[in-house]
Amino acid sequence: MKNTLLLNALVALTLWSCNKKEKPAPLQDSTTLTSVTDNSGEAISDTGYNISKIPVTNKFHGTFPYFKLPEGYAFTDPSLYHGNGQTKDFDKEYFYDHGTYTAMEGKTFKAEIRISEEFKDKKFSPLEIQKSFDELIKNVGGVKINTGEPLREGEEERLKKEDPEAYNLGYMHSCNNWKNVNTYIIRSTEKTVFVQYNLGKEQTSITVLEAKPFENKMSIVEEKPKVDSLKDKN
Repeated sequence: MKNTLLLNALVALTLWSCNKKEKPAPLQDSTTLTSVTDNSGEAISDTGYNISKIPVTNKFHGTFPYFKLPEGYAFTDPSLYHGNGQTKDFDKEYFYDHGTYTAMEGKTFKAEIRISEEFKDKKFSPLEIQKSFDELIKNVGGVKINTGEPLREGEEERLKKEDPEAYNLGYMHSCNNWKNVNTYIIRSTEKTVFVQYNLGKEQTSITVLEAKPFENKMSIVEEKPKVDSLKDKN
């Protein structure tokens, strides 16, 4: 009797196992998969930005530096409580890419985001700033490539050796706090714009960079020919 019960149990277990293996896996919806891939926060490459992989958008318009902050916030000059931010026709900034620093050059706007004078009772919210940029840049066709991803081990030391004056010259304005850096790229037919900020509890440092080739306006002063004096002629 016991042998019969044991045999029946083994047969039932075998049938259940076979039915489970033969059950086909649910089909993945290709639209959903594409959407997840397009909106992922992964960086573009291990060795530097591959701009060709950034989709071109026709939704991005406006005047540099392009962005208006949520109500209650204002731009100030870097590390200061006054001014409206600083614009340079040609400058440099290091941006995050897959845990490494990548230098980009072009027209820059560098500023701090703080509570505006008219809203002194408002509490600074890093999450409000982050969600506002996430939504706006997504709506204009931009791509987020970094969301608080930490630097690779040894990356900070590498940059100090390669560009020891980067911090002092302001080239790390938006990435000197490497624990909460957010980076975006917006690419249109006319320009490629990088946006990066690091979130603090009371303020945010932001850089907007419009990449463009360097136009050298410096030239060599040609030596003027000497004119003989009357005295030499006589």
